[in-house]
Amino acid sequence: MKNIISEELKYLSTRNEDKWRGSKYEVVKRADMTPKGDFGERVTEKMFKKAGIDAKIINGGKGEFDILLRDKGIRIEHKLATEDTNSSFQFNGIKKDVDYDYAYCLGVSPNKMWFGIFPKSTCNELTVAMTKNGEDSYKLTARPQKGRYPLMELTSENFLREVNKIV
Repeated sequence: MKNIISEELKYLSTRNEDKWRGSKYEVVKRADMTPKGDFGERVTEKMFKKAGIDAKIINGGKGEFDILLRDKGIRIEHKLATEDTNSSFQFNGIKKDVDYDYAYCLGVSPNKMWFGIFPKSTCNELTVAMTKNGEDSYKLTARPQKGRYPLMELTSENFLREVNKIV
């Protein structure tokens, strides 16, 4: 058995193309889920603050929403996903039955970041369930500048333009 597994591991290693190796955001890809999510929430909170919006991560990002835009009372559910092999982002665990105003989706590719701000009404239309019975949470699949849920490159200009649409 050891020989079979060893042989197949060698074969698998020849098929691995790691677009993340040596990339700008490799550390994000390699991080565990909780620190990865915390990173995204902290980046986004600081970007709101830099834009002059009083933002605060609520309850350590645990609960019905993650970031509160305090001067506006807007509740943000924050999601982070890394780019998959098809250059898409799978934002998982989006809930329909909790209280937030927007889902802020931060996509991390090897050398760029992308984002989209989607109203809860859009999230309520999601149909790909994360569980068998489809009653818990949903997946939003997004691509840079394409499809039903397009993401745009995270730049100061794009961020300010999109945030001004919701505040």
